[in-house]
Amino acid sequence: EIRTTKDIPMLIRPYSPNDLEPLLALIKAAFKEHEGVVDPPPSAASKTLAVLQEELSDFGALVVEDEGRLVGCVFYKPKDDSLYLGRLSVLPDYRGRGIASSLLKRLESEAHQRDLAALSLNVRLALKNQQNIYRHWGFEVSGYGTHEGYSNPTFLRMRKAL
Repeated sequence: EIRTTKDIPMLIRPYSPNDLEPLLALIKAAFKEHEGVVDPPPSAASKTLAVLQEELSDFGALVVEDEGRLVGCVFYKPKDDSLYLGRLSVLPDYRGRGIASSLLKRLESEAHQRDLAALSLNVRLALKNQQNIYRHWGFEVSGYGTHEGYSNPTFLRMRKAL
């Protein structure tokens, strides 16, 4: 549960198959600002329900619900000694209310329950603001990665030891 500035609780819960369409809309809306900013282009723009369903066969996901509307989400799965997270998304109108940090706290708990040493993620090199937010949350750069078809690094690997 997240208490917002309006003091109305929002619910954090595991996603369900009924969430697929609103989850797809949430991800597209949250990542829209990156279109034309990052190269390669964000995959969110071309994501379909079938692709999302395929991703969720490999990932767990948490969603944040405000009065029945999905306003945030994060995908996660164990990877090596960490809990890897992806698609951390919050609708633009809901940013700054502690939704993303609440999701990260839940994932830290999940990682502890699984005896994993860290949280890990990837973030595009062009997205300096997101990198700074992750640093604020305790993530450190652990390496660089390159998208298929590119010769130079396109993203940072980041890790938060638990």
